[in-house]
Amino acid sequence: MVSNHGGGGTDDGLRPGQDSLGLALRRAQAGFRRQVNEELAAGGFDQRRFPDGRVLMMCGAPGETTISDIGRGLGITRQGASKIVAGLRERGYLEVTPSAADGREKILTLTPRAVQYLHAIAAAAGAIEARVRREVGDGALEQFFRVLHVVAAGEPVLPSDGGTPATRALEKLRWSDGQDAGG
Repeated sequence: MVSNHGGGGTDDGLRPGQDSLGLALRRAQAGFRRQVNEELAAGGFDQRRFPDGRVLMMCGAPGETTISDIGRGLGITRQGASKIVAGLRERGYLEVTPSAADGREKILTLTPRAVQYLHAIAAAAGAIEARVRREVGDGALEQFFRVLHVVAAGEPVLPSDGGTPATRALEKLRWSDGQDAGG
């Protein structure tokens, strides 16, 4: 019998390349996103799209956020970012105003609806963490965080303080995947 701990075995019915740790992490991420999305829908946020959550987090960071910042943060063109911003504006999540410093640029501001949306994401993610903490205990959850740190190959668990407000918000999202769950 070949052990799957080395990543190549199939004794547990997994296809090659689907080690048990990777599969467990993917299932956990999918379950986390599903639960957050269910809570968002129940809270009246049922018209979500990818990457709504990321864009709103970037716009909610301290300082001004522009359409160009969104494009850079998402790794897409300014035109692509403009389309995402237009959709969020139409759905009442963003206000778009001309920049006083650069007439070609637009400043993005969260609406009260967007703030409610971000609070709903945080509340849903917090409820999941509280449930996990109740079921497995503080020590087990802290150990799990240490395991995730090892899996991330020593990447920092918390975001750094460098970069623009938009890139700091995006970096934070990488480490708090539930924040991306809403879109």
